[in-house]
Amino acid sequence: MKRTLDWDKYLETSARAVSGGIVMLKNDGALPLKQGGTAAVFGRIQLHYYKSGTGSGGMVNVSKVIGITDGLLDAGYKLDEQLLNAYREWDEQNPFDHGEGWGGEPWSQKEMPLTDELVGGAASRADAAIVIIGRTAGEEMDNKLEKGAFLLSDLEEDMLRRVTSAFDKTVVLLNTGGLIDMSFMDRYPVSAVMYVWQGGMVGGAGTAAVLTGEVSPSGKLPVTFYRTADLLPDIHDYSMKGRTYRYCTDENVLYPFGHGLSYADVRCVNMEIVSGTDVEVTVENRSDIPAEEVVQVYIKSCNEDSVPNRSLCGFQRVRLEPHETKAVHIPVPSAAFQTVLSDGSREVLPGRFTLFAGIDTASELLQQDIFIN
Repeated sequence: MKRTLDWDKYLETSARAVSGGIVMLKNDGALPLKQGGTAAVFGRIQLHYYKSGTGSGGMVNVSKVIGITDGLLDAGYKLDEQLLNAYREWDEQNPFDHGEGWGGEPWSQKEMPLTDELVGGAASRADAAIVIIGRTAGEEMDNKLEKGAFLLSDLEEDMLRRVTSAFDKTVVLLNTGGLIDMSFMDRYPVSAVMYVWQGGMVGGAGTAAVLTGEVSPSGKLPVTFYRTADLLPDIHDYSMKGRTYRYCTDENVLYPFGHGLSYADVRCVNMEIVSGTDVEVTVENRSDIPAEEVVQVYIKSCNEDSVPNRSLCGFQRVRLEPHETKAVHIPVPSAAFQTVLSDGSREVLPGRFTLFAGIDTASELLQQDIFIN
């Protein structure tokens, strides 16, 4: 049987996967970018998109890597060419540091020092600023609690300070393979922030589709972000003393596990427990744009010995046309009702459990109680 591989379809599918995984943590109206507008892009990673981490994945040869600026230009969006050329000239004089040997690449690259004149000039020509911060990741290397790794470097801090001071709208894109300290959100008036991760050779195309509004973001955080690194529950105790963290509402949390915003107004309007312990959630798109969302179901045991307080037990992605309503059936596995005891063992303890459903854990969740005998 003869098969013809359509390479363009592979590229399109990969770009859609990138768009679907992007997590928008904040948006004060800066996104999607203004139609017919101009964006000023800051950060040298606009010229060196991290398609992947180091190691075996990073050594895969590709014909071309589409970075974020490439994706925006290919989509017909206008960028501030003067600023882009300034980065190109500086980058030629300050080559990318590939490190030495396997896993020897540094976590971040040196940033181009900025001046108020350069930033102010860009602000006079552009409607919004995009700041791209990049971090690699990979085999035989681990993140460190130091500047330029988990923490921002001094030049990255200076970049955010100058750009947010000059622009009314600043969008921060995190081209990373893992997490970085997000406390900069409390220090600078950032309008929007998205984790765009490392999206492979067409990552910039998928990212541009979200930035321009062609695709509404629908990714959700797989972790919890605390306000500062010293608040991380495992920062000084890797074993975490047997604790399991899945979802937290602590006042020190900046963004909870499962958080992720959309351009559309999608809401969970009803939930019912069906077929024993499964959940059916009614989802409604109240906006004029199509959207994808991830319906999440969490479980909480009212037994005082239970750990964790609330954990993810099911989820499903759903696509909604404008003003469409759908019922989403989400199976809840029997293992979800097992309580993790303080000694680490698991057991189904009789009593009341609460199931929660929603599309964003930073918003109010629907809930239903269920009793296990």
